[in-house]
Amino acid sequence: MTDWQTLNEQVRSRLLAVDAGTAVAFAAITAERLMRLNPQGLPFTQSLRPLLDLVWRAAAGDQTAFKPIAVTLGEFYISEYYHNEGQDGPDDADDDPAAAILYAAECYLHAEPAFAVHVAGRAIDAVDYRMELASEDYTGDDDSDFDPDAALNAEARQQHADLDALAPYATQLSRARFGLPVDEQGLLLAALRAMVATPPPTPGALTT
Repeated sequence: MTDWQTLNEQVRSRLLAVDAGTAVAFAAITAERLMRLNPQGLPFTQSLRPLLDLVWRAAAGDQTAFKPIAVTLGEFYISEYYHNEGQDGPDDADDDPAAAILYAAECYLHAEPAFAVHVAGRAIDAVDYRMELASEDYTGDDDSDFDPDAALNAEARQQHADLDALAPYATQLSRARFGLPVDEQGLLLAALRAMVATPPPTPGALTT
C-alpha cells in the first residue's frame, strides 16, 4: 500500500469516528475546494452551487437550510441525472465536484459521516482526473515527469489537515444540527470557510 493509500485509509477511519457535525463541515470544505478546482465547468455542476451554499449554512448551525437541502436532493433523484442507464444516461452528476456536493448534502440530511467518506474519495478521484487532463493538455505523450503519487499524497494530507483544523470546533459543530444563535452562526461560518485551502495550480511537470 502506497503512502497516499495509507493516509486515505486513515482519513476514512477518522471521518467515521467524528461527530456528524464535523463530518458535514469536512464535506463542505472538501466540496468547496473541488468546486474551485473544477476543470470541466459542467452546467449541472455549476447548478449545484446553491446547494453547496446551503450545506455551508447548515454546517454553521442554520436549521432553515434543512428543508431546501431535502427538496433539492429530491429534485435530483427524480431528474434525468439520477438513473441506472450506465453510459447511456447523462453523466454530469458523476463529475467529481458535483458528486462531492451531493454527498455533502446527504451527509447533512442524514447526519451520517459515511457520506463524508464518499466526499473524501471523490477528492482523490479528482486528483487522478486533473493529472490526466494535465498530461493530455501539456505533454501529449506518456513520458512526462508527472508524479501522481505525490499529488494524491498531497490531497490525502490536505484532508488530514482539514480534520485537524476542525478539531477545536468539534463541540460547537456537534450542536450545529440543532441550531445555533445567528451571531454564532456567522462567526462559525466565517471560520469554516477560512479553512478552505487555496487550490494549487494544475499539476504540471516536476521542477528539477
